[in-house]
Amino acid sequence: MGRGKPIPKSLEQPAVVRREQEHRQPRPRVARLPPSLEAQVSRFNAPVRRELRRLIRTSPRFADLVEVFPGAAFAIASRQVSSLARAQVLEQIHEGAPLKTIARKLELPMWLRRLPPEAFEQPLANVPGSEAFTRRIASRLPENNRQASFWLESVTFGAEAAHEDFAIWIADQPIYADRGEPHRILAVLAAYAWFSCCNAKANEYIVVPWRPEIAFDTAICAAKSWLNRLRLVMQLEAGALADSWLEAGEVEGYRFVPLIDREALLVEAQAMQNCADQYADRLAREKCRLFSIQKSNAHVATLEIGPHARETGVLTITQLKARHNMPASIEIWQAAYGWMAQQSGLKRLPPMVAPDRPFNEKMWRSMMGPYRKSKNGAPWLPQRLSQSSFAKLDMDICDLARRAGVTSWLFT
Repeated sequence: MGRGKPIPKSLEQPAVVRREQEHRQPRPRVARLPPSLEAQVSRFNAPVRRELRRLIRTSPRFADLVEVFPGAAFAIASRQVSSLARAQVLEQIHEGAPLKTIARKLELPMWLRRLPPEAFEQPLANVPGSEAFTRRIASRLPENNRQASFWLESVTFGAEAAHEDFAIWIADQPIYADRGEPHRILAVLAAYAWFSCCNAKANEYIVVPWRPEIAFDTAICAAKSWLNRLRLVMQLEAGALADSWLEAGEVEGYRFVPLIDREALLVEAQAMQNCADQYADRLAREKCRLFSIQKSNAHVATLEIGPHARETGVLTITQLKARHNMPASIEIWQAAYGWMAQQSGLKRLPPMVAPDRPFNEKMWRSMMGPYRKSKNGAPWLPQRLSQSSFAKLDMDICDLARRAGVTSWLFT
């Protein structure tokens, strides 16, 4: 056989050696960005920085976009638009198209250009952008860059879960110092704001409606009160509480009437201008019982019975208030103690386990129906209402109150 062509020395070497030599080959150096531009890129969310640098190297005009419209640069780098739309908008940038043209292609409102790179962490979907909103939001932009992302997510969720007026209002509130999830902490407040402007069944249980001028502490207390009233009507239907602990009675012309269902509690709260309608949770968990004190068919006081603070298993008067939670008269106190003296059931041990008092899920679905229909199902509210899902709603609105420094017995 004849000799073939000589084998190149590089191929005579073992494959492992060849790979090591190839690995040692110096990689082409990537040009660094100017310090000022690199500093701007480093302010963006980490996952998009590499793509931003790549796009900047392909087009000086994209570098300008990173400086003047960080939101548009983020939308392109995070690939939140289709491949075709992305290619088209990159071509428009390369050709020097106006910012309005680029924003329109990306479906972004122009007011976003005033937000810093730190504002953009989540996909920019459903950002409100009407002309009226754009004018009003201009004076409400976040002053702290570290809060900008949470602020933008909250404003966007506010418009989605309620309306633009609510979004403008929430932009002004002092809740952004700590990072949070808007779809959780704002869920009840947004639903309350929406129902305040809607002729629906759930609106009937709002005592103080939301309005654009309302103070934040007033609004959050009104939303919590509304949530408690919804619990009342869905958990304490007639017959849900069969035991009033103590017997009804009459002393010196004062009648003592047990309040153990939603209708009686709602009537008492309206007549006495007090918070009897906020006791659903305590009543359902067997923590107390309420009685209406009436004279000549008029409501004169509300009485709370609960466990004695020091005597285990003994019931006592824990609250006795006249209208507007004013102190009750001595005459009413004497009648109340006279009524207590007639009772044979003052000894009562608390239950070891709180009884299960289910919510009326059919009523929940009916009440939230108009809202879900208007808000694409409103997935931020639970589909099924249970002790745990309601407790989560309650916990989230309490967290919102804490963020804003709102103190009220409603959140204790």
